[in-house]
Amino acid sequence: MPSVIDRFFDYYTTLDNQSPLALAALYHRDAELVDPFGTHQGLYALQRYFTHLLTNVEQCRFSIDSPLSEGQRFAVSWTMHWSHPRISKGDTLALPGCSIVDVQDNLIIRQRDYYDAGEMVYEHLPLLGWLVRGVKRRVRS
Repeated sequence: MPSVIDRFFDYYTTLDNQSPLALAALYHRDAELVDPFGTHQGLYALQRYFTHLLTNVEQCRFSIDSPLSEGQRFAVSWTMHWSHPRISKGDTLALPGCSIVDVQDNLIIRQRDYYDAGEMVYEHLPLLGWLVRGVKRRVRS
């Protein structure tokens, strides 16, 4: 059986071709996924979340850097390449982020994803994007 890291890479590098049901081969039934949009507890909640995320997405794939691992934990930095017809005129966007993953019984029991939700969605919406970009410019000044 491939390692959980190999299965993680296989799933996310072709995410838009994967079924949310395939998460059962990667995540523990009691898994927890935490990202900027919330906490999702249990395999069924993860499957619902992924179904919702991938609805209407034209493309969603990850390029993933080599993992750092020790014991039952690994961390990866990645770039998500995605497009949605109602965001940024359907252009392919790139979003950098990273995941810290805890493993139990060769399945993911906890995953914490770090990325800028504003960069992902809010900056690409007409009025809200203008406001978010303006706030970021002021903070950088």
